[in-house]
Amino acid sequence: MLKKNCIIVGAGTYGQVYAQYLKEDYNIIGFVDDNETLHQKYIDNIKVLGNIKSLELIKEQVAVFIPIGNNKTRIKIIEYVKSLRFETPSFIHPTVTIDKSVKIGEIVYILANSSIMPLTTIENFVMISMGVNIAHHNTIQSGVFISQGANIGASLTIGKGAFIGISAVLMTGITRVGCDSYVGAGAVVIKDVPDGATVVGNPARIIKQD
Repeated sequence: MLKKNCIIVGAGTYGQVYAQYLKEDYNIIGFVDDNETLHQKYIDNIKVLGNIKSLELIKEQVAVFIPIGNNKTRIKIIEYVKSLRFETPSFIHPTVTIDKSVKIGEIVYILANSSIMPLTTIENFVMISMGVNIAHHNTIQSGVFISQGANIGASLTIGKGAFIGISAVLMTGITRVGCDSYVGAGAVVIKDVPDGATVVGNPARIIKQD
């Protein structure tokens, strides 16, 4: 079967990881990256074609993937790529376990060995790393990033643009992690997190409030 062509935005380590997964189903014609020192170089035999604006020069039909870890940057680039009318598929690794009742929005990326229980909603532009466990009746709002090994309890909302660090635990019983909040690596969250707050530790405490 003929593979579709694709471009990956971001030639850093996360983009390189996605390249390894995507090459099974896509012909990767290149990265684009705003780091000028990478332009025209090859990374894992994939050429860095130029900056993100160079997408405007591409006339052929390609899919574009935007696996950028920074939430605000990812959303901004997604909106730009969509304005150019490229195909922007989601990517869900085949080892991910997702109940059929789960609702998933557009341009969602979920890596290997994650698990999502019934009656959860994942909105647009969400990134979920490997080995994440998400319980039932949750709402993951748009633009959230959930890092490797995080465990998300039941019946809570993670607000828009929140970042959940590596191996963080969001306990069942809390109802909301606020928009644009930051949960540090290994934090154990036992109380709701306000919008714009940074929480760390076990139990998690607020160390910064925007």
